[in-house]
Amino acid sequence: MPPGAAGEDRLESDYLKAPTRNSELNSVRSLFPMLRLTLALAAVALCACHPSPSARSTDEPASLDTHRLPTGVTLDPVGRSSEIGSFPLALVAAPGGDRVVALLNGHREQGIQVIEVSTGRVVQTISQPAAFIGLEFDHVGRRLYVSGGNGDVIYRYDWRQGEATLVDSLILAARRPKADGTRYPAGLAISPDDRFLYVAENLADSLAVLDLESGRVVQRVAAGRYPYGVVVAPDRSVCVSAWGGYEVRAFRPRDGHLEPSATIQVGRHPSSLLLNSTGTRLFVASASTDRIAVVDLTKAHVITQLFDTVPGGTGEGSTPNALALSADGQRLLIAEADNNAVAVFELAGESAGIISGASAADRLIGRIPVEWYPTALLVQHDTLLVLNAKGRRTGPNPLGRSPESPPRIPGATPSIRPAGRCRSYRSRVSTRRRSASSRSAWRARMAGIDVPRAVPGLRSNT
Repeated sequence: MPPGAAGEDRLESDYLKAPTRNSELNSVRSLFPMLRLTLALAAVALCACHPSPSARSTDEPASLDTHRLPTGVTLDPVGRSSEIGSFPLALVAAPGGDRVVALLNGHREQGIQVIEVSTGRVVQTISQPAAFIGLEFDHVGRRLYVSGGNGDVIYRYDWRQGEATLVDSLILAARRPKADGTRYPAGLAISPDDRFLYVAENLADSLAVLDLESGRVVQRVAAGRYPYGVVVAPDRSVCVSAWGGYEVRAFRPRDGHLEPSATIQVGRHPSSLLLNSTGTRLFVASASTDRIAVVDLTKAHVITQLFDTVPGGTGEGSTPNALALSADGQRLLIAEADNNAVAVFELAGESAGIISGASAADRLIGRIPVEWYPTALLVQHDTLLVLNAKGRRTGPNPLGRSPESPPRIPGATPSIRPAGRCRSYRSRVSTRRRSASSRSAWRARMAGIDVPRAVPGLRSNT
């Protein structure tokens, strides 16, 4: 049995068990509010995840025709949600505690939005000519750095009184008007002393080091094919995922510059990176293999793989693409883009980098059904925030095909779905995936088409 498969019969109400301090996720003796920020039909959701007889009726799965996607998969999200902009891919907590910043990466609009967590209200929208993945505050909370994608720049914002103001842009490479970028900044990370910004240059296969005082690139190092995510550990070491390859490259600072320290083979197409609080463990998402590599950075090698398989064991297709840790560091939360869910793994002591108090083995202990294509996670005290890049459903556009126009979906309103019980969540995720495959097979048989049970390497974008 692969790691993560054990414990499948455990009750869902145990999946976020933790001490009942407000600073930690918990679901046993207190509420677990879950906020969910989404595109089109959902932006902020509150969900209570604890036994509640009065909530029994609201916790029942919706009909199979509710929120059906073009592929036949249906959505059955928990909690409330509100609308934000087009195809958000990144999310960071803003200084002050009640606001977050989302990065919009859609065809219709690119830039940032500031969202008030308590209400779900979008309080500010700033457009950019381009954006991609990178979104990072400095450690004192005064500056916000945003990737400029195809523009080969990093946008620098001032942050004051809960709003962002564009200050300038840091140029990675000179670019002719209307020409495509050659660097394409992706993931960003800032040094502990706020002196340097590390930029994954996705098209240039390099990691750029920006001196933030001068605004100039002072160093570039080879970072593998299509570098994507960047993190900086407490000891100032830097790790970069090479999305076009199989490795994470690690660097250490020396005499004001970075030098290579290790190349760690982690699996095909590594993307999202997450460090534990001490910087001894690095979690690496591999969306195309449904695995999370757990790296011991003190030894620079993979100690285990978490298998995030599709519910029901139907092969690859969960597509893990974003990660977060519970406040105690003992549970790993994984955005499953093609399951439309968030998986919760309980980590063994070695995987978590915790000497005592952790589980004896890694195991998947539950899934939280969310909306279409979750892309980013953020834990704030007892609250989990999830970006769902595609919202709740598709629909007709009365204005015709116009990506530059806001989508208009008749009858679309924010959804309030308080959930009183967690026990049915895993089955709800599984049911929605099975319902799509069974309907497709039934329709094909009615048309006289022979449908194979599985096609390796082929999966839908839901």
